[in-house]
Amino acid sequence: MNFEKKEITAKYIWIIDIWTYKIRVWICKMLNRNVELIWYWEKRQDINDIDLLEIKNLENVCENIRQAIEKAEIDAKIKISDFMINVISPNLFFESSNINYTRENTNQIDEKEAYEILKSLETQAFRNHYKRIKNSTWYSKSDLKLIISDIISISLDSEVNNKNIIWTNPKNISLKLLNIFITQNKFELKEQIWKYLKKNITNIIPSEFALISLFNHKKNVVIIDLWNSNTSIIVKKDNFVLWAKKLSFWINDLIKKIRQNYRLTRIDIINTIDSDSYLKEKTEFLEIFKDIIAISLEDILKWEICPNDFFMVWWWANKFIKDFLQETNFNNYNLKLVKSISFISPKIDFIDDKITENPLWIDSVKSNINIYAMIKTALDFIKKDKSKIERTLKEIIQEIN
Repeated sequence: MNFEKKEITAKYIWIIDIWTYKIRVWICKMLNRNVELIWYWEKRQDINDIDLLEIKNLENVCENIRQAIEKAEIDAKIKISDFMINVISPNLFFESSNINYTRENTNQIDEKEAYEILKSLETQAFRNHYKRIKNSTWYSKSDLKLIISDIISISLDSEVNNKNIIWTNPKNISLKLLNIFITQNKFELKEQIWKYLKKNITNIIPSEFALISLFNHKKNVVIIDLWNSNTSIIVKKDNFVLWAKKLSFWINDLIKKIRQNYRLTRIDIINTIDSDSYLKEKTEFLEIFKDIIAISLEDILKWEICPNDFFMVWWWANKFIKDFLQETNFNNYNLKLVKSISFISPKIDFIDDKITENPLWIDSVKSNINIYAMIKTALDFIKKDKSKIERTLKEIIQEIN
């Protein structure tokens, strides 16, 4: 028997992270299940270019991205056309569904039937998701654009399957599905950035979705992503993403208050924020923060029990916030917690940093955890492209969406 040898080619891709103060770009080499960080560059930008998650000066933001890409390409000595980008928008809608399908027979499922089954399930999910979004926000189907459809799991006759239904013969099929939508006007920003950069945007990756991917081993977790300019709260319950909520409350409020009372620079404050200094300002901030966290979790969870495992992202020190939340009795609110809050960390196990001039750049306390999460999600997307079920789902979405 003759075997044909085929060399597996690596895929190079940009990961672009848009912040209020910075544009950060990574060049990644992805081969099989491994990721190699080829180069990194960042470009500071005017804080007035982005305000409250709204891009105020798109041309400036695009130019900052272009300059960061150009510098990284020169230093890394490589040209890349494909890139993935995060999304700047308060209007993200995370919709999860558990949908059932009963077959009329129990013959083996071929590719044609698999297509029809998945189409029926996804169509039903879309119908439910559009209805829920409209009831809560008044956005209609024409106002929305699907950016991610993720199969969480497939069960065949109540047994969890490895995301494969072809050549199986179940009677009942259950699909756990996450669809993420963005408003149409925000999606159009992607097209404008694409035209300006003359690069191909392969995926939009919301940072909230990327952070969830760090906890695939956890069925229940609350993630608090505390940025300089906004805060996101993400709740995963029984492997479902219940919601990802963006809030107009941020750490910059605390920094401003401290600067009013002390003659210190922002850097001085950041470097000493976890000390015993600024107790009055921190206490006022934490009291408001506690109420916002509790009310938001109540709104997301309704009557369900809140996970006790929490992960907090902030690119500076945050021990004083963690300590405060762990000492807070959230049961005094309408929030149901069986155990006290326990802060956890994700596993970081697959990236190979070849930029030897830099120290290890991944630190779960700092902002790099966001870009690490985006890289992991990008790798997951590439692996999904090799899955027959995932490719079929992509075809179905193009047909019905």
